[in-house]
Order: sequence, then C-alpha cells, then structure tokens
Amino acid sequence: MSKEKVKVVRRPFAGYERSHNVAEDAELTHVGPATPCGEFMRRIWQPVALSSELNGLPLAIRMLGEDLVLFRTRKGQPGLLARHCSHRGASLEYGLPTDEGIQCCYHGWHYAVDGTILETPNDPDSQIKDKLCHGAYPTHEYKGIIFAYMGPPDDVPAFAILDSYDQPDTDFVPFSLYFACNWLQVLDNTQDPTHSCFLHTRVSGTQFAESWGELPELDYVPTPYGMVNINVRRWKDRIWVRTTEMMLPNVNQAGAMWLTAEDDVTFIQTALTRWMRPIDDTHTQMIGWRYFNDRVDPDHKGVKEDVGLGKIDFIGQTEDERPYHERQQVPGDYEAIVSQRPIAVHALENFNRGDRGVAMMRKLIRTNIRAVGNGEPYSSYPRNAAGTVPTYTVDTVVTVPENGGDDRALMRSLGERISKITFDSSELPIEKREAYFAERLADLMENIPG
Repeated sequence: MSKEKVKVVRRPFAGYERSHNVAEDAELTHVGPATPCGEFMRRIWQPVALSSELNGLPLAIRMLGEDLVLFRTRKGQPGLLARHCSHRGASLEYGLPTDEGIQCCYHGWHYAVDGTILETPNDPDSQIKDKLCHGAYPTHEYKGIIFAYMGPPDDVPAFAILDSYDQPDTDFVPFSLYFACNWLQVLDNTQDPTHSCFLHTRVSGTQFAESWGELPELDYVPTPYGMVNINVRRWKDRIWVRTTEMMLPNVNQAGAMWLTAEDDVTFIQTALTRWMRPIDDTHTQMIGWRYFNDRVDPDHKGVKEDVGLGKIDFIGQTEDERPYHERQQVPGDYEAIVSQRPIAVHALENFNRGDRGVAMMRKLIRTNIRAVGNGEPYSSYPRNAAGTVPTYTVDTVVTVPENGGDDRALMRSLGERISKITFDSSELPIEKREAYFAERLADLMENIPG
C-alpha cells in the first residue's frame, strides 16, 4: 500500500491531480487474529448468529477474520469451533451434531463444545486426543442471540445485562443484517446525527418524520465505557433532546425511530441495541434487538414480522429490499455506508464541525486499541458488572416556545441540562430512574424562560 501524502485538489477539472491508492487506517479497521483492533474486539462477548439460524444443522460462520462452525448439540447446547477438523481439515459444517458435541464427517473425529477430542474412531487406540485440543470459543445464548467470547481464555468477562433489557412490557425481536463493508463505517454512522437531516429527510425524502430534517445543536460526552452524542432539535414550539450511545468497541444503542416531536415525552428509552460485528475487514454483520413497546412506538408504526434474519422494519438497511434504481433514487443508510468503499479511507476525508462525533469516537477507539496492545487498562463495554449496567440512550421532548432570544443557545443549554439528568439518574434501578428523571425535569422546566 502506498505511503504517499494525500494531495489536495484546489482547482476545477483537476481529477488527474488527486491522490490514488491511499491506504486505509489499518489500526482501526483490520480485525483479524493478532491485529490491534482484532485484539480489542476479542475482549467482549460478540454476537455470532441468531438462535433461529440453528435449525439442526451446523452453520458455517466467518467472524473477526476466522472461519468457524456454529452448531447445537442434540442436548441443546451451542458450540463454536474452528471450522476445519484438526485431523485432515475437512469442514465441520458437514459434521454430525451429537449429544456431547460434533463429529467430523470424514473420519469421525468427535469434538466436545470446549474443543476436547472425545474420540478418534479411525484409530481408537491413538493417544492424540489426550495431547491435542481443537480450537473452540465459549458461547452464551440470550434472548434469541448466540454470543461468543474470542479473547484470552483466562480472562473471560461476565455477560453484561444492560438496563435496556429491563424496559417494562417490551418484546425483544432479534435481527441480523449484512453490510458489504468494514465494521467501523457502520458504527461511524451512529455518531453522525446530521446525516438524519439529509439522508433521511431533506435529500431522500422523509423516511421517519419531518422533524428529523431540522439541523440539531450537537454535543459529545464520554461515558464510563464509550460516548454519547447529544442532539437537540427545535420543532415548532417544542425542543427535542436525544442521546445516542456508543459502547466500546462496537456497540450502539439508538432511540425511537418513529418519534415525531409533535408531543411532549419524558424518558423514552432504547429502541435498538446492536453490535457492528466484523465478519472480516470488508464485511460486517449487524446483530441486535429491536424493542417493541408503547413508549418507544405509541402509534405502533413498527412491524415485528418485518424484523429478523436479513430484514428490519425501516427503510434502507439492506441491499436486497429494493431494486437498485429505487435505492439510487431514495438511498438509505446501507447505500451511504457501503458506498464509502469496502474500507473507508480516512485520509481522503475532509471533516467539518458536523463530524466531531465521528472524530471523537475514532480517537476513543484508537486510544483503547493501543491500551490493549500495551497491556494497560482500557475502557470497554462493561466486562465484570455486578447487576444491571446503566445506559444513556434517552429521548425527551418538552414544550418551549421561541422567546425572541438566542434560540440556538437555549437549545444547547437545555440539551446539556436534560442530558445531565440522564447521567445523574444512571445508578438508580430502572423502575426508580424514570420517576427521578421526571421530577428533575419538572424542576428544570419551571425555570426555563417563557
């Protein structure tokens, strides 16, 4: 890859003078075994597949640049093994699940879910099974998703339970979407609130609600394990404060898609939790849950039946849902993200103030990649939390008519103060957190200039 300095084109019709063959930022984008970013990714539980994908047959998986096989024993336990048999390399996707593990089709070598070789029937007296263990990773199944931990086996973290999972009267619907590009540009999109004004409203037409087309006031705040963006929009007589969360290294939580800001709402929590799980450097599987309840979607615009493997109930998230010409006319997230190249080349980008969140997030990821590499403490999605982990994705809409003053300054101030209530409430149990938030918000609103 070329090390040339990026040239800046300063005159019209000078495409000839621009830089070519500029290298991607490998430190942030390459995820295979022994890569810096791959080592960071392997420090948390990553989603492998939906439980529904295991229909009795093994499933060939590629994850963090490794070829693996996911299967379920006849007793129901998931297993994740290196795909190729330790004997002669036949793929275990053609293996036979057993009560205790999986048996290779070629010579019958039999593996437990932890990689122990249970038998070598083509040479029953061989001692090799006592000297060799097949590559395997621990799994954890939760609410329709199978997760795996692919990091150091002596440092397996607890499986964290987020407070998002405790939303009352909520249906969890797991989904899995494929993106033909690097994981980071999918995650970048989550810390870029201005794209919703254009991609989802002004350019492609209103895909959610007209209020999304208002350019927000923005702030970005670190959290104990990542960051949030605080985006504040004016819509008629109301101000809408929305926080969207990133948890290191590759988790995002987003609020209600169908919020219009036409009515006051208080402490509306997460509608999406999702991992941008790398398949390899140039392919990504987004896996997570859509949450359905009357608070995140009071008008019931969401459609549970449209959420699952390769599908979700809002426009522009997959390649195959619409014909190409329609995707050109009304592009969505998939088109904008994947079209940045298989791996977005950061050196060719030209940031402005609207990209502050992306810049902050990349710096945060890089800092923690290097901390892992140096054996130093690092921040990440909670590793050993006792109890429920607080999160910071909240939507609030309040009535504040314009008063003739500096409305943008008022928006910024209100966003800062409302988001502070979100942070201050985070250590409370979910059933007490909403009441605390509402009480503090009421006190705040009494002192807002009329």
